[in-house]
Amino acid sequence: MADIIACEFCDLLHTAPVLSPGGIAYCSRCRGIVAKASRSPIEGTLALALTAAVLLVLANVFPFLRMSLEGQVSENTIASGVVGLWNGGQPILAVLILFTTILAPALRVVSLLYVVAPLWAGRVPPGVARALRFQEGLVSWAMLDVYMLALLVTLVKLSQLGSLQFETGAYCFVALFIALTLLGLVYDREALWERVEELR
Repeated sequence: MADIIACEFCDLLHTAPVLSPGGIAYCSRCRGIVAKASRSPIEGTLALALTAAVLLVLANVFPFLRMSLEGQVSENTIASGVVGLWNGGQPILAVLILFTTILAPALRVVSLLYVVAPLWAGRVPPGVARALRFQEGLVSWAMLDVYMLALLVTLVKLSQLGSLQFETGAYCFVALFIALTLLGLVYDREALWERVEELR
């Protein structure tokens, strides 16, 4: 019996197609992507997850923004912004930014590395199903794009008061956003499960 898959956009049922590497199958009703086959799903996912892990550390270690207001110069990191919001009486916003810009991306990348690195090395990690479900559940919470939009609005307002300059952490953060976006494009759940079945 052929496998049946549902379009995530309109719920139309399709027979699971057999795709060549790099192939994409579209829904016959809404033209949404029903299935895709990455050219190198394990290697590409591992490379982008490692890149994202390094960039995440750098984006949080290096200064993000240098502000010069009324002769006073200060350098800020993402973490110092969270602390500033907490101390400024905005604990809910501080926790939300902490989770969506630091914790959720970090947990997503770590859980993905936990699965993909052993699969690449020829082993199946314990709890592979739980780890994959966990990282997929974090995708919608790692909202770096929303943070970047809020940051741009804030910068436009602050630029009227003084001088602003992006630092190394900001460039790492933009690169992290790009890496996570590419990771979402390369990530192939079916290919990972096929690899798990091959190794068991």
